[in-house]
Amino acid sequence: MDFIAWGKEYLQEARALKARTDLLRRRLLSADAAERKELNYRICLLYSMYLECRSTGRLLQSYGGKEDSGHEK
Repeated sequence: MDFIAWGKEYLQEARALKARTDLLRRRLLSADAAERKELNYRICLLYSMYLECRSTGRLLQSYGGKEDSGHEK
């Protein structure tokens, strides 16, 4: 299994989630109170998904680096 490539996929997904989160944060500036509450909920959810993808991607790539170096996990 290619951990480096797998990690890259997770990091790509993390970047997409971060971009979506940033877009929603910009929408907060012009939102009314009800919309702001909904946007904050979505931002929190997407941001936690972003952190998970980023962490998983980095972890997978570190495993791939160790595998390429001849080290065992």
